[in-house]
Amino acid sequence: MKYYLLVLLIFFSFLHSSIGQETSTSNSSPPPPNTSITAIDTLFTFSDTINTPPKATKSPGAVLTQMINKAQRYAYDLSELSIQLAESLDTLEMYDRLPYINQLASRIKSQTEEDADYLNHRYLIGMENLVSTAGDMNNEYQRKIQERVDNLSQAGEKLHKIKADSLFQMTLRDTSLIPSINHEFKLLKESLRKVDSIYLQQEILTARYQAKVSENAMVFLALKQYLNQTKKRLDRQYWTKEINYLWEPINYPKLATLSSATNASFQLNFNLMKAYVERTKYTFLICSILLILSYWKIKSTLKIIASQKEFATLIFDRVKYFKRHTFSSTLLILLPIFLIIFQKPPLVFISLLSLFMVIASSFLIKEQFGAYFNKLWFAFLLPYLILAISGLNWKAMYQERWFILLSSLIFIGMGILLLKYVMKIKDKHHNFLKYLAIFLILIETFALFSNMFGRFNLSKTYAVTGVVLFYRAIGLYLFVNVFLEAIYLFIEHSKKESDVFTSYFDFQDLQKRTKGILYAFAITSWIYGVFWHLGFFDETYAWVSEFLLKDRTLGATVFQFGSILLFGIILYISTFLANNIAYFASVKDQKTAISRKQRLGSSVLLIRLAVLIIGFFIGMTAAKIPLDKVAIVLGALSVGIGFGLQTIINNLVSGIILAFERPIQIGDEIQVGMNAGTVKDVGIRASKIQAYDGSEIVVPNGDLLSQSLINWTLSDKKRRVELIIGVGYGSDMKLVKSVLEEVLKGERIMKAPSPRVYMQTFNESSVDFRVLFWVESMDIWVDVRAEVMSTIFEKFAEYSIEIPFPKRDLYLKSIPSNWQENISRPGEDISPERLDADQNNDPGDKNKNSSEGKPPEE
Repeated sequence: MKYYLLVLLIFFSFLHSSIGQETSTSNSSPPPPNTSITAIDTLFTFSDTINTPPKATKSPGAVLTQMINKAQRYAYDLSELSIQLAESLDTLEMYDRLPYINQLASRIKSQTEEDADYLNHRYLIGMENLVSTAGDMNNEYQRKIQERVDNLSQAGEKLHKIKADSLFQMTLRDTSLIPSINHEFKLLKESLRKVDSIYLQQEILTARYQAKVSENAMVFLALKQYLNQTKKRLDRQYWTKEINYLWEPINYPKLATLSSATNASFQLNFNLMKAYVERTKYTFLICSILLILSYWKIKSTLKIIASQKEFATLIFDRVKYFKRHTFSSTLLILLPIFLIIFQKPPLVFISLLSLFMVIASSFLIKEQFGAYFNKLWFAFLLPYLILAISGLNWKAMYQERWFILLSSLIFIGMGILLLKYVMKIKDKHHNFLKYLAIFLILIETFALFSNMFGRFNLSKTYAVTGVVLFYRAIGLYLFVNVFLEAIYLFIEHSKKESDVFTSYFDFQDLQKRTKGILYAFAITSWIYGVFWHLGFFDETYAWVSEFLLKDRTLGATVFQFGSILLFGIILYISTFLANNIAYFASVKDQKTAISRKQRLGSSVLLIRLAVLIIGFFIGMTAAKIPLDKVAIVLGALSVGIGFGLQTIINNLVSGIILAFERPIQIGDEIQVGMNAGTVKDVGIRASKIQAYDGSEIVVPNGDLLSQSLINWTLSDKKRRVELIIGVGYGSDMKLVKSVLEEVLKGERIMKAPSPRVYMQTFNESSVDFRVLFWVESMDIWVDVRAEVMSTIFEKFAEYSIEIPFPKRDLYLKSIPSNWQENISRPGEDISPERLDADQNNDPGDKNKNSSEGKPPEE
C-alpha cells in the first residue's frame, strides 16, 4: 500500500508541474475547448468495446485510485480462492474404495443368487447389514463430494463475478507512464488465469468421482430392491413345508460338509464384525471409556463406604451384587444401554452382547434366585451356547435338523423343571420365573412341532429366539435390580454420618419412583428383541408407522395418531420430571437446609409448573398442534371452566400465590382450623399436612389463604409453652412460686425471653398458677413440657405442697336392718361372696357347732 501511495504522489507531482508550466506560458489565452476530457479514455484502452464504461469526467488521479483499490480487492479474493481450491478433494482413499464398494455390491448379489436354495431370514439380515455397511461408506463419500461441489459452486460464482469486471479488459495506453501499475495488472490477470485453470481441474475431478459415487448408489438401490423382493418371497414361504416330515425319507439337498459351511459363516461373521467396528470405532471407544469410568466410580464408592462409614457393615448387608461381583454388576448395568446406543448392528454383534450379558448374569444368579435355579442355569448353559452359535449360520443347513429337534426337547424340559420349582415357592421374583418358564415351554414346543412337520427355518428361528430371549430376560431383570442397588450405594456415599439410618428409607422411596421406568425400559428392550429375532420387526415397524402417520380428518381438522401419541409421551415425561425434581428438591431441603430461608419450600411448586408448561409447549410444537386453535378452544371453554371448575381454578391460583408469597414452606409447623401438623408438600391443587398422629391431611390451597393460618415456624422455630398448675388453698403461695421458678431454670428452657410464673385464678378447690416458658424448637416442646411437669410433681411432693383433686361426701338417710359393718385390713376382699365363703370354710365355727350339738349354719 505504501508503494502505491508513493507512485501516486510522484504521478500527481508530475501532472502538477506540467499543468503549471502551461498556465504560466498562456495565462491570458482562453482555455482549450476539450478541458473536461474523459480521464479513463486518456489513460486506458479496452480490449472489448462492449465492456467500455460510459464517459466520465473524473481526474486521472481518481481513476487510478479507484482501479488500484479494485485490483487490491480482487487480488485478495483470488488469494482466498486459490487457498480454497488448494484444499483439493482427498481422492486417494476414494480411488481404492469406490471400485471395491462396487465390486462388493455385485458380489453380494451374485452370492445371494448362488445360495438361493439355502436362503433364510438370518442370511438376508446379514446381507442387508453388509449392504448397509457398504452403503454408509458410499454415502459418506457422497457427502464429502457434495460438500466439495457446494464449495466449488460458491468459488465459481465468485470467480465469474471477478472475470466479468471491466478491469480485466483494460490496458494502459502508455505502459511507460507508470510501469509498476502495468506490472501489477499483469500479475493480477495471471493470477486470475491460474485460479480459473485450477477451478476447472477441480470441477472435472469432482464430477468424475461424483459419477462413480452415483453409479454405486444406483447399484445399491437395485441390490436393496432385489433383497426386499427375496425377503417377501421368503415371507410367503415362511409357513410352508420346506423339507420332509420327520417320519418321511430325507429329501433336502445336503451341503458338501457341515464344517465347511460353518467355517464360511464364521469368516463372514468375522468380516461383518470387523467392518462394523471400523464404522463405529468412536462409539466403541466411548462405550469402553464409559465402562472403565463406571467400574472405577463404583469401586471407589465401595472403598469409601467401607473405610469412612460407621455403619458400613449394615450397608453391605443390604447389598447383594456389588459387594462380591463388582465388575459383572457394572457390565450388566451398561450392556442393555449398549444395545440401544449401537445403530444397525449385525447379528453377530447382538449375539456377542447377549453372550456377555449371560456371562455377567451367571455370577449373580445365586444371590437373586437361589441355589436350585443356579444349578439349572449352569446345567443348560452349554446347550444355549451351542444353539446360539448355530443361529449365526447364514445358510439353511438342513443337517442341523436333529440338533434343533434335540435342543427344543432339552429346553422344554428346562421349562418344566423351572415351572415345577417356582410353583412351590410364593415369591415375586419366582413369579417372574414362572411366566418366563411358560414362555420358554410354549415357544420351544412350537419350534418342535414346526420341525416335525418340515418347517425347518421356522423351527430354527423360534428355537433360537426362545432360548436367547429366555436368558436375556433374566439379564434384564437383574439389570433393574443391579441398577437400583447402584443408586442405593451412591445415596449412602453422599449421606452424612447422622443420616445413615434414614438413607435406606430414602432409597425405598426412590426405588418406587424409578423401578417403573426401569422395568418399562427392560420390557421394551425384550419385546424389541423378540420381534427382531423372529424377523417381524420391519413389518411391524412399517405397520405402526403407517397407522400413526396416516392423515385423518375430523371435521375440518387434519391430525395424526402419531402426533397425539408424541404429545402424550412428552407430557408424561414432563410430568415425571416435574414430580421427581420436586421430590429431590424437597429431600435436599430436609437434609441440608439449616434455616427456613435456605429452603426452596413452596417454590418447588413454581419449578413443577415451569417444567409442566415447558413440556406442554414442547409437546404442542413437536406434535405440530397449532396454538391458535388451542386458544380458540380454551376461549370457547372459558365459560364452562369459570363455572364448573371454579373451585379447581381457585385452588390452582392460590397455590401460585402461596409459592410467591411463601407464607408456608415444606417442613413448617402450621395449624389451619382444626388441622395441625407439618407441611409435607405444596401441590398444584392442594397441600399435604402430616398430622402429629401420623395421618396425612390434604388441605385445598384455597383454604390456606381464606382461613386463618397459624405458622409456628414462619420466623423461627421457638415456641412458648403454657402450663396451669393448681395447688390447695392451704399451701404457702410464696413457696409454690419459688419452687416453680426453680424448676424453670432447666437447661432446655430458654433464658430469654425469661420464664414467668403468675398467680392466675381462685378456683373452687384450688389456686391456679400460670407457668410460661420458651423452648428453642417446636421439635422438643412436648418433651420439655413433660419434663417440667414431672419435675414440678416431684418438687411438690418434696415440699408437701398439695395438688387438689375433686372430693365428694356421701350421706345415707337410712341403713338396712340386716346391714353389718366389717372392718377390713388394707387389700382385704370384703365382698359378700368372699365373706360367705370364709364363713363356710371356717374350722373354728365347725368345731363350735359340733360341740353344741347343732348343725353348722349355711
